[in-house]
Amino acid sequence: MSQFELGIVGDYFVPVTECSTAGAVAASDRLGLTRNTFMGVSGGKIVTIEPFTEVLRSRCQKFIDASRSKVVLPGLVNTHTHLAMSLFRGLHDDLPFSEWLFQNILPLESRVVDEAFVRLGTRLSLYECVRFGTTTVNDMYFYADAAAEEVSRAGLRGLISQVVLSAQSPECRVLGSDKKRLLERLVDRWKGSETVRVGVAPHAPYTCSDETLSWVAAEAKRLQLSVHTHLSETQFEVDQSIKQHGLTPVQRFQRLGIFDSPVIAAHSIYLTDADIRIMVASGASVSHCPDSNLKLSSGVAPVAQYLASRLRVGLGTDGAASNNSLNLFGAMNLGVKLQKWVGGSNTAMVASQVLRMATIDGARALGWDSKTGSLEVGKNADFIVVDLDYPHLQPVNDVISHLVYSTTGLEVETTVCGGVVLMRDGEFCGSGLSGEDFENVRDQVASLAGGF
Repeated sequence: MSQFELGIVGDYFVPVTECSTAGAVAASDRLGLTRNTFMGVSGGKIVTIEPFTEVLRSRCQKFIDASRSKVVLPGLVNTHTHLAMSLFRGLHDDLPFSEWLFQNILPLESRVVDEAFVRLGTRLSLYECVRFGTTTVNDMYFYADAAAEEVSRAGLRGLISQVVLSAQSPECRVLGSDKKRLLERLVDRWKGSETVRVGVAPHAPYTCSDETLSWVAAEAKRLQLSVHTHLSETQFEVDQSIKQHGLTPVQRFQRLGIFDSPVIAAHSIYLTDADIRIMVASGASVSHCPDSNLKLSSGVAPVAQYLASRLRVGLGTDGAASNNSLNLFGAMNLGVKLQKWVGGSNTAMVASQVLRMATIDGARALGWDSKTGSLEVGKNADFIVVDLDYPHLQPVNDVISHLVYSTTGLEVETTVCGGVVLMRDGEFCGSGLSGEDFENVRDQVASLAGGF
């Protein structure tokens, strides 16, 4: 009789055990790295982690052999994205931020976004997530219930938030403008789900009035929801907030009660010292999106300073319209190098810190760190396997360094979420995300190219 539903042995086993990136972290932090390690899974959870012996193989219903030049590590956590916007990939690139957003993306959304669009774009993005080893996403977009269904069907983990704007959104013409009804229905629908959690997403300070933000603050507190928002993304946004309200965006959010609930603030590039203190005191988190911030020329968040101030930071990709991929390996590589330059020191941020940001600290930002983000007994079996058997990853002098500075993401060969294998040896094999279904999605997406 099998003892484990799934077992895996890793040549290199990187559990990313608890140690926040906040504050000083030595470059010698090995993230709990061990060699030739076995992990047993039953009921979707990790039940043992121990040195591998051959007898353990025979006790597994299914067994993954990653014992030759392969790394087992937690599934990655994307703390800010817009999944459905993958269908806008490559559109209106290389424009100033305001022109890109207000003259192109927002009008395009109002014209073409409907439930079918969201379902197709979300499903395409979920394939991309699995391919690049992401098992948990924090998504903000329209038709949230449809996105939640796609995430649940795919077998990934997602915090899906109901978008709120003061103006009419693309979903209003179908779902109506009663956001309270939509939010309550979304909460009721997904209450008790193991893989989907619901939040509320005031889009940004510049698209939400004081009245709207006060309503969001009250509803988030009443329903015990986290708040997902864009915040202090550009210097212009901050300057306009001070001009119009006499407060920075963070100070305005504090005055209106937004920080009374857990907040995941995307970008947060232009925080004052007072802003940082407000966010630390409230327990808020920043989602750092280096690719998007550079591509839109928004700036570079001083993440090393935030971490030294004990401000929690996770890693995000933003949507594919502004990145243009959902590859967290790329975000790790770019993000840590930027902090070395911004901080004026090669040790301003190190590889182990950014890998924590992409895993356990991201899970902590989403309030999911008791379930995912690290490989520990009792947690969900959300993990990936990275194959190091490529010329650009040899010799293996330092596994952590290779994962951050040399891996492109396409070396991810296996992705598992909740003990369910979603990709094996580079082939999609989940019940919700299969190779055959991907071909169908790809054909549908191909028919849209150039059609916007």
